[in-house]
Amino acid sequence: MDEMEREARLRRDAKRRLDARNGFYWFLVVCLVVWGILTFVWWQSGGGYFWPAWAMLGMGIALVFTAAAAFLPGAGQVTEDRIDREVERMKRKSSGS
Repeated sequence: MDEMEREARLRRDAKRRLDARNGFYWFLVVCLVVWGILTFVWWQSGGGYFWPAWAMLGMGIALVFTAAAAFLPGAGQVTEDRIDREVERMKRKSSGS
């Protein structure tokens, strides 16, 4: 791989990571707004059982997975190393059958 290809791949990967992080931040803002609205509705309806917790839990789980995909190194990325390891695993499996 020459230097230009390497630079193009790095730029593409950097853009993908920045897009993922940007998506996470937007989803975080959406979660906070929705949670605020639900809590306000709960409060205005007299309180009691805190039912907004169920929506917060569901959205929170999605937020954790979005954060993992955006910030963990290599999360969800298919690299040449991972492809090579999978090919070797498949070769061992097919020769053992």
